[in-house]
Amino acid sequence: ENSKNSIRSCENAWSVGESDNITTSGGTITATVQRISTNSAIFVENGKIVSSTTLNDIVSTWESTIFPTNTYYFGEAPDVDGNCQIEIVIYEIDGVGGTGGYFQPGISSIRESLFFDIDDMNSRNTILAHEFEHLLHNSRDPFEYMWIDEGAADMAAYLCFGATETLSYHANEWSQNSSISVRWWNDRIADYGAGFLFLMYISDKLGGGQAIQRLVADTAVGGVSIENLAINPEPGSTPIGTTMNDIFANFSAAVSLDSPQGAFGFSNLDLTSECGMEGICKAQLSGENDQWINSWQSESESIEGWGMRSYKFSQGNGDPLNLMVLPTQFGFVGSILVKEASTGTWTMSKLRMDSATGVGTGLVHGFGNITSDVYLFVWYNSLTDDCDYNFVNCGIMSGSYPVASFTVYADLISDPAEVSIDSINTFDRDGDGFEDSVELSFEIISYAFFEIIQVDFGAYVNNTLKDTIQLEFTAGNGESEIGIIWFSPPTSGEWTFGVEIFDITGEFQDSAFSLPVNIQNMKPEASGSISTNITQTWTSVNIFGGGYDVWGFGDVNGSFTHNETPTEYIWDLGNGEFSGLKNPTQYYEEEGEYQITLIVRDQGGYYSEIQIWDILVNDTSTPVPIVSIEGIQIEEEITILTNQNIKFSALDTIDNVPLERLNFTWDWGDGDVDSGEGYFEAYHSWLDGDSDGIAYQLILTVFDGKHYAEYSLQVNIINRIPRQIFEGELQTDTLTPLEMPEIFIDDDGIIVEYEWTFEGGVNTSDSGVTLTSDFSETKSIRSNPKVSWLEPGIKNISLQVTDDDGNFTITSFTVEVNNQRPVAIFNRPPDGLTSTAYVFQSSSFDIDGDSSNLIHIWNISDMEESIYDVSSISRVFSKPGLYSVSLTVVDDRGLESATKTYYFKIENPLPMPILEFRQPSVNGTILEYIPENTENITWQVPNLNGGGIFIAPNMPIMFDGSQSFDTDAEFLDKKSINPNDDDWNGITKWIWDFGDSSPEVLGPMVWHSYELPGIYLIEFTVLDSFEGGEANSTYLTVHVSSSPDILTTNPIGTEYVTVGDAINLDIEVSDSDLSSGVIAWLDEDASEDSDGDGNMTNDRDVNLADQLIIKWDFNVFEDSNFDGNYRNDWTNWENKNWNLPGDSRIAVEVCDGVGVCSSKDFIITVLSTSEDNSPKTLSDLTIDDLIPDKESFGVLSLVAIVLILGWLVMRQKNEDEMDAIDMLETYGVEVKLEGGLPGMDQHTPPPQPKYLTVEERKNKESGYVRPIRTRRDK
Repeated sequence: ENSKNSIRSCENAWSVGESDNITTSGGTITATVQRISTNSAIFVENGKIVSSTTLNDIVSTWESTIFPTNTYYFGEAPDVDGNCQIEIVIYEIDGVGGTGGYFQPGISSIRESLFFDIDDMNSRNTILAHEFEHLLHNSRDPFEYMWIDEGAADMAAYLCFGATETLSYHANEWSQNSSISVRWWNDRIADYGAGFLFLMYISDKLGGGQAIQRLVADTAVGGVSIENLAINPEPGSTPIGTTMNDIFANFSAAVSLDSPQGAFGFSNLDLTSECGMEGICKAQLSGENDQWINSWQSESESIEGWGMRSYKFSQGNGDPLNLMVLPTQFGFVGSILVKEASTGTWTMSKLRMDSATGVGTGLVHGFGNITSDVYLFVWYNSLTDDCDYNFVNCGIMSGSYPVASFTVYADLISDPAEVSIDSINTFDRDGDGFEDSVELSFEIISYAFFEIIQVDFGAYVNNTLKDTIQLEFTAGNGESEIGIIWFSPPTSGEWTFGVEIFDITGEFQDSAFSLPVNIQNMKPEASGSISTNITQTWTSVNIFGGGYDVWGFGDVNGSFTHNETPTEYIWDLGNGEFSGLKNPTQYYEEEGEYQITLIVRDQGGYYSEIQIWDILVNDTSTPVPIVSIEGIQIEEEITILTNQNIKFSALDTIDNVPLERLNFTWDWGDGDVDSGEGYFEAYHSWLDGDSDGIAYQLILTVFDGKHYAEYSLQVNIINRIPRQIFEGELQTDTLTPLEMPEIFIDDDGIIVEYEWTFEGGVNTSDSGVTLTSDFSETKSIRSNPKVSWLEPGIKNISLQVTDDDGNFTITSFTVEVNNQRPVAIFNRPPDGLTSTAYVFQSSSFDIDGDSSNLIHIWNISDMEESIYDVSSISRVFSKPGLYSVSLTVVDDRGLESATKTYYFKIENPLPMPILEFRQPSVNGTILEYIPENTENITWQVPNLNGGGIFIAPNMPIMFDGSQSFDTDAEFLDKKSINPNDDDWNGITKWIWDFGDSSPEVLGPMVWHSYELPGIYLIEFTVLDSFEGGEANSTYLTVHVSSSPDILTTNPIGTEYVTVGDAINLDIEVSDSDLSSGVIAWLDEDASEDSDGDGNMTNDRDVNLADQLIIKWDFNVFEDSNFDGNYRNDWTNWENKNWNLPGDSRIAVEVCDGVGVCSSKDFIITVLSTSEDNSPKTLSDLTIDDLIPDKESFGVLSLVAIVLILGWLVMRQKNEDEMDAIDMLETYGVEVKLEGGLPGMDQHTPPPQPKYLTVEERKNKESGYVRPIRTRRDK
């Protein structure tokens, strides 16, 4: 049998078959592990048998339900024993029906164990869930009150397994007797139910599992921990108040109604109305009433502290519902829950508790009308609240938990309360013979059985409210209650009094007003004091004024709502002076007896009686001179230096007379005297002194007008030694003379002797110091010698000076002598090309060392490493760009020179643009479109003499710049246009400007065509990759052919020909391109070199500038070659005759070498051989020639009809003309109407139009017409 007693880790968790000795509540038992899981180890007492089915069910339920649910709501499980398992011990406790299980806090510090009875296995799941919560709660808050811990434990059982019979039994025990305390644990069944229901409510409203985790983890206990959670709930929670009273009020409503509205119900419980064997019921009512013929009264009912009783009232008639709770002692609290009849919404308000009697009252208006059901919740807020049994932890030293009783009264109020002012009696309060106060008696009648009335009194003068008082008055049962208040006014006048009464909800009940009463102002009272009755002249006396002006209402005779300070103080100070200050300060210049008086004035203009004080003033004090220097009192002799200007102060001199009124005389002892009134500060210095000091006697005399006082002080004056004025640091370089500065000055004389000492030796020459100079001098008696050193380092110098009084001073200081830096020098390199050979030659030197020992360090910007130990270097820079060359030299002492750097530029070679062009053709025919596939294309090149292109309009040409390249050495002989290719030619951008105003085009190969004839200049630009890209351009002329001009108007030369005549046509044409001497040819195949000159694109295969081609079509209305085009039936007219008589339309087409053509039609009249078509003379005409035939007459008639109709149409005004007529008045145009139409010449000119803004020109209503502009070449 295995046994383990040591503390174990998760890696060494319990295994099945292991056993252990376990401490239980009844002693120690031996138990063996029968089952294990991730979070449990199931022990069974040795000798006891639990079926495998039951053990498996325990493990399964634990892992799937109990463990994850409890840890989510109550926090992670502790692991003090390090086995990561909760030990569940099954053993025989007390048989069936006794203790089902327990958690033992006493062993929680060494292991996590739960125990349950082997004889109560049927309830094992709820027992485990319940006891596991105790384990979790104890690990976080072991001192929590049991009502929270046990409530949470029952909550754990419910969360795991729902409302079991046991849980329902617990909850319903409290629901049926809710007067049992929620916060007192006395091990009753109802105590379990109360805690369970309250914790379920807290979880529901304040954030569920996360909220309960925080509650368990809060080390505050009882109601304080509940309030902490309510103050800072989880997001999305329902507000239920932040004090236990407010939380308990909402809980009482929820457990009594279980409403779906907000805080007044449960969403995690479904409470039933009746308490039965199944389910959890609502808290049962302690009383209810729906009959209002008579008043309703409950029995005297007892209740424990933080127990609750509820009452329901309904079926009102619209009259207010009056509620009263009459307790046996103070501490009761209540709330009223009212249901709005129209919406069903519940509204909660607090029961008003009277602090004087402890009676609670409530009032519900519109009961049975605008409100329907009313619930009253009452609980006892005892001073003893959270408590376990009758323990000291809740402050019960003897006796038991608090219990009290109360009675509830309810009735309808048929009539509102009434008020009246019965009497007003005036009287004289201040005894000055004027009536200045009133006593008001009023009567209140209330028809409630008991209510607290709010009484508001107001005092008015000239219809203006001046004062108010608010009282609370108890009344009821229709009996008259008499009250008395008093009032004294702030000012005299006719005063009126009004009173209003309100019920406890603030609703107005009744009011009453009095007739005006004349009342006088009551005079104020003066009071005050003085700081002393005996003083000296010029000594301030503090005078304190006071008094009061009381007025207003009082609920006790002699009490007032206002106690104000007087508005004016009148002081007579007895010496002819007066003051209006409240607290003046006064001093007296002369001795004597004085009388001080005070009168005060109130806001009503009344003055008080006079208050009198006597004061005696004398002067018995002799001045006490006190001399100080810089705030330090001088009592013995002082020693100072010559010419040391000292400020002597007698500011601290003591006397009753102010300093500015005292006379001070300063005798300095050197023949100088200063004096004057108020001259308590004086400056003085003594000129003569020596090394031992000269003594002077300073005497100060003070006179206050009655008494003299004298003060004497010995002043010793010492000669000043030379003073060091230089303490700075000195630096110089080797071989460089340094002039010594002024080190000392004699403030009271002159320096007569200098003695310099230079450690190690120096050179004292003023200039011309070299390496060969003498550096052996160690002394100098000059005031400011110039010295220089051979070697660098820290040099020690001392100086002694002597003044004309024989005093001397010595000081020592150091000079830092620096090694002189070598100088780096070399020739400045000029800007160059990639082929420039550079030589950099050093001319550096070391001024205080051997220049031949210099170490040279060269740095060139395109080299990562430096070049050492050479005085000359040479380089060629193959890449363009900005370069720098630097030289630093180091002397034999290791000191570096300043780096000498020159910048120079290697120019970038411009890229080389290469422009090629070609036309696509198929089978010898030039394409008029850009082909998608160029596999079967034969490329042709139209060349222009002198370089260029000769081409027809709208013919596409492919321009190729891909052969361009960057002329940098690294790109030579490279062809690729891809920058990522090793064979990249260095070109980054190709820019084409075709010279015809079309946008620039980018790319190595592009297509373009020209729409219009003319001569264009192409600019082709390429950019390389240097810096931002440097550009180079080339140009190419494009000659776009223009069409030929046909000049002939009659190709036959006569008006007609006759049938049988030979065809003889004569045409005159011209071509501007040929006239200008264009020489152009076509290379028909760019892939062949037909002329063998090595250039594949310049073969003169076709002459493009040859003679024009002329073609004739002798009948444009006939398609003789049947190709669908009537105008291209070209015929050779040579050796042919005119065969058919009539008018024939013939066409001619003239084309140049690139296929640019012009055409023109002619009508040829061909006569038959019998027809005479010669023109007639006037003598040949007859009457028949003048009379039209039938066809001509019809034509003339048709023309006449068209003219008439046109006139009629023109006669009718169109829309524009109508608009013009309407606008006549608008434009102010004077119009002459002729024939009913305003003509363009029938008016005087309109005025010049005004200038229109951009907005007006864009506005259609302005009538602005945008002008048409054309661009003209300059």
